[in-house]
Amino acid sequence: MLDVIGRLTTRHAGWVLAAWLVVLAAALVAWPEARPGGYGPLPAGPIGAAGTIVAALVLLAVLRSPSAALAVVLAAVAAHGLSAGLLAGLGLSPAPEVFAYGAAAGAATMLAHRVRERLHAAEPPARAVVTALEQVGAVVATSGAAWMAACAALPLGALPRGALPRGLGPSLALTAAVQMLVVLTLVPAVLAALGGSLAWPGGRRRTGPPSALARLGRAVAARPGAWTAVTAALIVAMGATGPVLVPEPLPFTVMAVAGVLVALVLALVLRSLIAPVYLTTGGLLVAWASGTAAAGPGRQIAVFMFALVMSVSSAVLVLARVRAAARTGSDPRTGSALAVKYAGPSALAALLAAGTLVAGAYDVLSGLCLVAGGAGLALVIVPGLAATLGGRAWWPDTAPGALSPGAAPSPEPVDAGGLAGRR
Repeated sequence: MLDVIGRLTTRHAGWVLAAWLVVLAAALVAWPEARPGGYGPLPAGPIGAAGTIVAALVLLAVLRSPSAALAVVLAAVAAHGLSAGLLAGLGLSPAPEVFAYGAAAGAATMLAHRVRERLHAAEPPARAVVTALEQVGAVVATSGAAWMAACAALPLGALPRGALPRGLGPSLALTAAVQMLVVLTLVPAVLAALGGSLAWPGGRRRTGPPSALARLGRAVAARPGAWTAVTAALIVAMGATGPVLVPEPLPFTVMAVAGVLVALVLALVLRSLIAPVYLTTGGLLVAWASGTAAAGPGRQIAVFMFALVMSVSSAVLVLARVRAAARTGSDPRTGSALAVKYAGPSALAALLAAGTLVAGAYDVLSGLCLVAGGAGLALVIVPGLAATLGGRAWWPDTAPGALSPGAAPSPEPVDAGGLAGRR
């Protein structure tokens, strides 16, 4: 399915972009109440123009491409504009802007970063977009489904009256659906239209000294148990400092139900009973650490939900790369090292973009916890457990590689990186 979408959006990029312009214009014209005072291409809420500009600068730093950063910003603006219009038309409460902007920016960052990697490997622009969508699109769909499932836990929180807008769960679920639609259709068309400019500045990948993530991957693979235990302890310590700073605990019921629902979605998509346990547990730890650092019950829940989705999606991206290496015959430790080296940059870029928006909208410490905790989960805990458990890391699935059943083996070499099996 993703390969079909990729071919359509790259071959008919102009038509796809024109259709999206019509849809966005119609949404904002039909529901003017979706446009708060001063509405424009930048958020008018707590994130503000300054926060968006800072996020754009972060994107420039992590993507190292002005055109790629522009594509990510356009995705965030489109996701926010369309979701705000639909919510206004349906009479639902507006979702916090960080959800539409942050989730779309994070997912689009993963996609744009992967396209640049393929371009630097001398792949033609149109094919690079299709390959990236086949590999990253599965993670986008998985995280979106997990996000929508977790929204069902919001009504269960024992929160003070007025802490959260009424009907926030359906609003966030609709926002998640819009975000998936934007990233899977609009972003590939924009990237295809930009073409080879995405590779500028830079050139074809050359052999050189190992990157920091490559060295980290080798270190984790060499001593996975120690790295995993220490990183998990640090994330728990981050969460434990939250109640000291903000003596308002997160509602346990919301956290538990959200975790169970996310784990069920991951079990269905990954065809595994083991992987959802450590993915969800790690995501809950990161979300707990991020949420407890925010002041106010409503802010805590918002940060918790967003951090849960972003940390799990970045971890799934790395795990899928581990499974791809296992499918090509790599031993568990080699596969884990390769996953950190090749999928790590995309995961880290998405976390940096999301953490910047959280810092601007809610609390700087919450944003730092999201980036640090999410990076620890995706770059250390997941590859560390995979190196330790081997094929048991995604038991009972015995055909590692694909995120969904029926995917054909990929001829792509292990060193090319990427997700598994969507060719």
